[in-house]
Amino acid sequence: MTMLIAQNFERGTLTIDEQRSLMRQALEDELAHATRHLALPGAREADDPAYRKILIAAYTIVADVPHDTAALTREQIERHFDDSWSDAERQLLLKTLTLYITPMCVSRSEAQDALKALEAPVNEGTLAEARRMLLSGRIEAQRRASLADHPLFVDRDVPAHYLLDDALVEQARRVEPIRPSLAPVPTPVATSPAVAAQPDDSGNCLFAKISTVRFSEQIDELLEMVVDQFDYAPDNGQRRAVFERFAWITGDKLLHHYEPADIQNYVRKMAAIPATYRFGELGKAGLMAKTFNEAMFDVPTDETRRSKRTINRDLSILDKASQVLAKDAWLPRYGTGMVMNFLAEWRKVPNDPADPKRMPWTPEHLRALYSLPLWRGGGGSTRRLKPDSPPRIYQDAAYWLPLFGTYMGVSREEGAGFEVVDFNFECEVPYALVQANMTRSKDGKSKGGLKRPSRHRVMPLHPELLRLGLKDYVKAIAAEGYDMIFPELYVDAAVSGERGKKAPAKGGRRFYAISWCYLMDATHGLLPLPESSSGKKADFHSQRTYSNSVLADPDVSKSIIADHMGHARAGTGDRNYLRRALTLGEVQELKERLAVMVRHMPIVTDHIERAPVKLLHINKRSRVGSAPGRNAKLKFCQ
Repeated sequence: MTMLIAQNFERGTLTIDEQRSLMRQALEDELAHATRHLALPGAREADDPAYRKILIAAYTIVADVPHDTAALTREQIERHFDDSWSDAERQLLLKTLTLYITPMCVSRSEAQDALKALEAPVNEGTLAEARRMLLSGRIEAQRRASLADHPLFVDRDVPAHYLLDDALVEQARRVEPIRPSLAPVPTPVATSPAVAAQPDDSGNCLFAKISTVRFSEQIDELLEMVVDQFDYAPDNGQRRAVFERFAWITGDKLLHHYEPADIQNYVRKMAAIPATYRFGELGKAGLMAKTFNEAMFDVPTDETRRSKRTINRDLSILDKASQVLAKDAWLPRYGTGMVMNFLAEWRKVPNDPADPKRMPWTPEHLRALYSLPLWRGGGGSTRRLKPDSPPRIYQDAAYWLPLFGTYMGVSREEGAGFEVVDFNFECEVPYALVQANMTRSKDGKSKGGLKRPSRHRVMPLHPELLRLGLKDYVKAIAAEGYDMIFPELYVDAAVSGERGKKAPAKGGRRFYAISWCYLMDATHGLLPLPESSSGKKADFHSQRTYSNSVLADPDVSKSIIADHMGHARAGTGDRNYLRRALTLGEVQELKERLAVMVRHMPIVTDHIERAPVKLLHINKRSRVGSAPGRNAKLKFCQ
């Protein structure tokens, strides 16, 4: 009977050796975090003892409550205060208990894993005791970290290693330390009204080092590091604009003065600025040449309210910057992870099928587009949308790029950046290859242009493109010696004959400026363009929505549509095992996709006759001008 009781009995307490092992484990782990910043430049100056005091108090408070405590009460916190606590210290402790050190910082599962590693019994009693020992180890680590500037440790190569030596620590504690471990947060010295108060270099205790650099001062380096670390294409101006807006709206503070509240303020203030405003360049031009002031802006209306998607895009860009900075200027003082978590403010955007954010073109609107004189016969440069005698048809990006959108479903940049070698007409199924190339290179050294790997694809050419003479056009461009099929969108020689100025930007953006905005406006004059509830009219990208929609027949495989659009395939089977082209051959796969395109894509250009290839001078190509009675620049789509 006695043996049976002994077998069923499990002790509910830990032995001294087990307690010591748990505490030592936590001591070593926490000490590594608490001292790793000392290797950074300027870190010892930033290592204020008040932060140790706050962390010790925080760990002590959470050790007194169960791990699953949802929220600490004010009473539980304030009983640890005495007269030595300043208001600044109290606020920092409250922030620390909210953001970093919570009752779950040492969870039940963590205590359970530690007990199992020691082969100690696991029950309610030992779990509670183990959690307490782990927190005690963290508290002791913070106390020892405050000795890092003591002569016994300050010149050591790895201070944390020597701070684990109990004898050295005891010796250091018997000698008056250079820095007291519980010094109060320094109070700024009052200054004369005639002297501006200097910024508080102590920061906000969230980061491991003090910085002398403001956010705006490291934007150039940050842009380079984002490209390098995430293998991004060089910035086209969008990332810089987002970084500058963040610096402007948040007051362009020293890096160590930033905190999560700045992210919330940025989101709130951006949402309060109507989308119609243009910001300019930080410190140089436009609104951002002045200090930010919310009074600058009108209250947004339903029509001018900034989209949540736009704000989410900013947050995504800023998150990459934060990941870079988290390794240096925004390295957390304690723990791991990121202090500046921009994605935590991500706004959920519900998808309402009845109210899409982008309206597709319809066959009727495309017919209206292709009824314009540019395809039927009009004038010369800047008069392409006006009837003329004799009628003339010139071929360039203005002529072909809209057709690529209609019959290929490519994006504006993909279509604008095609090269001569991307087309193959001498095969059973003529095709175009959407691939990275030097025309769309961002740095002039490496090929570029693919938004993501799935955008690399082989596109069977629709018979309507062949009927209208695409092969002859590509041959004519090759005969001129150009690599890109729309050289007027890229080469510097494409200048305005009237003003002697270079065309704006390059690629698809140049196409929009000199061609597409006029084509949209002229089409709108014939048949008002589809628009969303927010007033956004169908644009070039809406042709991708159109292509996806007309192909989305119940009898069409989703993988075929994904391959056509350059979308990643959905589902493990399609992503990993569907290799139809490799199994049946590329030609057979192209034939199947071409058959789907011919069967489901409406022909909206059957009224256009094939015209011989006529090319304008390079600096006059694709400059179409406004339609009769319209001014696309001043009254776009009105």
